[in-house]
Amino acid sequence: MSTLWLDLRYAVRGFLKSPAYTAVALLSLALGIGATTAIFSVVYGVLIDPYPYAKPYEIWAPEMRSLKSPQGRGSQWMSEYVETAKLPAFSDVMATGWDDVLLTGDRAPESFRGVLLSGNAFGFLGVKPLLGRTIVPSDIRPSGEAEPVVVLSYAAWQRLFDSDSNAIGKTLRLNDEPHTVIGVMPSRFGWYTNDGMWLPLPMDRRDQRMVNVIMRLQKGVSKEVAEQQLHALYLRIAKEKPANFPKDGFTTSLKNYMDITVASGEMQSSLRLLFGAVGFLLLIACANVANLQLARATARAREIAVRMSIGAGRARVLKQLLTESVLLSLSGGALGLLLGIGATRAIVALMPEFYVPNEARITVNSEVLLFSIAVSVLTGILFGLAPAVQCSRPDLTDALKDSARGSGASAGSGRTRSMLVIAEVALSVILLIGASLTIRGFVALHQVDMGFHADRVLMVDLPLPAKRYVTIEQRNAFARGLIERVRNLPGVETAAIGNGGMPFYGPQSTFSVEGQPPTERKRLMTALISADYTRTLGIPLLRGRDFTEQEIAHADHVALINEAATRLWPAGENPIGRRLKLDLLANPGGTAVLVPAGASPDVMVVGVIANTRNVGLQREPEPSVFVPYTLIAPPQRTLAIRTQGPPMMILNAVRSQVQEIDKDQPLGRSITLDQRLAFETVQPRFNMALFTCFAMLGLALAAAGIYSVLSYHVTRRTHEIGVRMALGAKGGDVLGLMLGTGAKLVFAGLGIGLAGSFALAKFLRSEVFQVPATDPLALAGAVVLLTGVAMLACYVPARRAARMDPMIALRHE
Repeated sequence: MSTLWLDLRYAVRGFLKSPAYTAVALLSLALGIGATTAIFSVVYGVLIDPYPYAKPYEIWAPEMRSLKSPQGRGSQWMSEYVETAKLPAFSDVMATGWDDVLLTGDRAPESFRGVLLSGNAFGFLGVKPLLGRTIVPSDIRPSGEAEPVVVLSYAAWQRLFDSDSNAIGKTLRLNDEPHTVIGVMPSRFGWYTNDGMWLPLPMDRRDQRMVNVIMRLQKGVSKEVAEQQLHALYLRIAKEKPANFPKDGFTTSLKNYMDITVASGEMQSSLRLLFGAVGFLLLIACANVANLQLARATARAREIAVRMSIGAGRARVLKQLLTESVLLSLSGGALGLLLGIGATRAIVALMPEFYVPNEARITVNSEVLLFSIAVSVLTGILFGLAPAVQCSRPDLTDALKDSARGSGASAGSGRTRSMLVIAEVALSVILLIGASLTIRGFVALHQVDMGFHADRVLMVDLPLPAKRYVTIEQRNAFARGLIERVRNLPGVETAAIGNGGMPFYGPQSTFSVEGQPPTERKRLMTALISADYTRTLGIPLLRGRDFTEQEIAHADHVALINEAATRLWPAGENPIGRRLKLDLLANPGGTAVLVPAGASPDVMVVGVIANTRNVGLQREPEPSVFVPYTLIAPPQRTLAIRTQGPPMMILNAVRSQVQEIDKDQPLGRSITLDQRLAFETVQPRFNMALFTCFAMLGLALAAAGIYSVLSYHVTRRTHEIGVRMALGAKGGDVLGLMLGTGAKLVFAGLGIGLAGSFALAKFLRSEVFQVPATDPLALAGAVVLLTGVAMLACYVPARRAARMDPMIALRHE
């Protein structure tokens, strides 16, 4: 320890004597380690430890898939859940359902996300409440009915009770029934909601409700054994209720919970990509500092030679040099940690919320701190090892003589520095091309023809309480009355009612086409709309006609289809006037969606509308059919309003119209269609912003590396330059000589980087929208930018050499 202390003191004195070297090295390390720390804090919070639940990697979820189609389901009917919980392979099985909860009473009407949990759920998840207690099995009565109790999320507790600890025992009127608040969960608990509430799940086997089921295996039971037992159960239930299972047979599997959650989706791919990019950035920083270390070590050649000539062993010198490197790296890491804290906050601000688990908390915690320290130490060893090894084995005689002449640069160290610069340039090329591809993909996404006009359209969700609107007539009357009122508001051009995330996604229905054999392996996207839907969203009518108000009011079985759906008929055949059978219209599933008694599934096509991007901007339009909203009445609908001015300006007027119809009816989420489209681009924007930032940092570090190497090269060849100029060489000749030296390194790195970029482009094709195998524009942009910056970095020291006074250069030692 005493030797280490001496080495540290000597290292500090050496750094203070070389402030320029120390500042550049610390800045390079701070940028590299800071960026790495920031990305790791996100990776840790989203991928490694996103959930506070007990042993999340031991949670499993069932999945059923048809043998002859891609269709499948991961949820279970309530009766299936009850039977699954009895299987001996599972130690615990919990279920989750959903319900729209309407808060009324002495408070302003408000709609909440209600998550229904089986009585054992909180014990299964293993998270204790912040206040009070959680739902327990006794909150489900022997009859299967749920007790009127509620557990609040942390955000709901803050909003409804202003964080009052006396909220426990208070009463909230939910769906027209008083519920007692029994608990408040901590802020990180976010099971399917982070601002809603949790209620007991009724356990009536006759309940036509789909629930999400997860389970834990009994100790000693393998996944394969559990799958066999679950499959046998499904086969038995399929004999009793064949309509609930694929007729062509199915497979049953268990998926690990961590592989099916938000943390396993697009954000996981993005973070892996960005972690690789920041790894390249860290390597560039290491190469930069290693170059500086080599230059400094060459200048210290005589010092090291003197040490070894008077008895210092190679191991002792190696230890001193590595101590200096690690100290420098730890100091850079400390600065990088400060940068990482700020960068982490910036990244969190850029991240799309819906791609991150509710429970994730992204911060620089103790685990991230340990990672930063480990990276700092490893970085110090990595960039310090090559200079230390090279400088700890000098030829003492040559080193002492070289020092006297002032030219201690060995051919070996020169080659090493050149290779490091080439590596920096190559890595920078790869980062720049990756950034160019993400930018190109982002621009291409914004240029996609959506098929509708998103400007000046307000989308308002309308959750109708099922207990107050119990018939299809009541629900349709509310929608019809509201749309008539809204159309007459000042500033409204037109309005329409729709369902299913309009204009994206929607309920899926099995179907058959008149005159063609039925198929169960395909499903058709279905939308429930009012007249003026196409006008409100600006969707062109290609053939036939639109719905009339009378057809909507009378719930006529008519349909519009999009252009993609015309492929359901043979080529050249006109679908207008042809019939479709949509099973959804007669059997929508569940008790919450209402249909008239004896409803027919048949509809007649009366028009064809243009394709719209109905499954997101990055996927081609899916075949869709549009039918009058009065045929089916789900508990929640969406109101679309095209306005003459800013859409949000009309929101209060719409709220007033809703409460004139029903004073206890709240509005759900209100959002403009432009904002809804922004959700589709937030993930590509996140990738583009960070990749571009890392590429620019890498370019800056590479330029600094090129500049430092060429500056050192000019310094070591000062005497030679003086001789050349004394013999008649002009300033332009010297300039060309120095630029040529730098250009060789730059173009060698460009060649290697371009070769590596093809592998990167192949990987990015699966991560970035519309990335071609080769993108000449992205390649050219990256090459031009890097070449320009690199040659500027070469020009500054080369110009200094060209302007050198020959007499001063000749006398230089």
